[in-house]
Amino acid sequence: MFGYIRPLECELKVREQAQYRGVYCGLCKSIGRRYGQIERLTLSYDCAFLALTLFAINGDAVFAQGNCGPRVYRGKRTIAQPSTTLDYAADVNVLLAWHKAADDAADDKSAKAALARVALRRAYKKAAKANKTLDYDIGESMKTLHALEAEKTASIDEPSNAFGKLLSAVILHAPTLPSSEQKAAEWMYYNLGKWVYLMDAWDDRDKDGESGSYNPFLLSKMEQEQATFFLNVARNEAIKAYDLLTLQSPGGVLENIMELGLLHAQTRVLAGERGCAADKTATQKDKGDKE
Repeated sequence: MFGYIRPLECELKVREQAQYRGVYCGLCKSIGRRYGQIERLTLSYDCAFLALTLFAINGDAVFAQGNCGPRVYRGKRTIAQPSTTLDYAADVNVLLAWHKAADDAADDKSAKAALARVALRRAYKKAAKANKTLDYDIGESMKTLHALEAEKTASIDEPSNAFGKLLSAVILHAPTLPSSEQKAAEWMYYNLGKWVYLMDAWDDRDKDGESGSYNPFLLSKMEQEQATFFLNVARNEAIKAYDLLTLQSPGGVLENIMELGLLHAQTRVLAGERGCAADKTATQKDKGDKE
């Protein structure tokens, strides 16, 4: 959806980089297997992070060498094998992509978003049927956000709280999340949701200012120093919760994301570099790696 939750790849060990790309590729294959080839275009780094979190908690990721579909010229690579975790992350990927397309179509009158919503309708219905409670929770969070936008709420707390609840629902409904890890995982994802919302709002200030779209930072006339404070609070709370999780493999990738990747993304966005955490070259390479 947003792409801010990513590793700082230059600091990953070779094994960790292979694991991260293996989970990313495995998720892409899971989306294709469950929904079709068009839906694979919605593949998000955020849902790869969801799969990584669950794999790291349970230590049950299985990797094998495989090909990336028609791009056999790239040779074999490490790919996470089919699992309940990847299937759930694929479902979440489709649900979030559809809800975001619906939100963009309503807010920005975007023809592209409207077409995406139509294209994803079949997949959305399938994912929603398999995850009824999660879809309801996501829908309720989106309704709250729409109401706050309609009221032109200047507070950054209320909309970021709504998105925090959305992401916390995503991890809590995961079928492979142990009950012993629920409290820490919920708080971690709640604060990651707040952080992602604030990052996206700060990132979109110029665009929203030109289009007249809702943006709490513009409405509150908040300066960068104060915005940085709120971003740091949400990020630090997420890290505190992360530190309470009992992790196995691939925990090193998760640690890189939480300790380095989030800060790297935040630094870039606050410096005025629009977009997600990794550099454009890495982004283009990852996009090219999709099957």
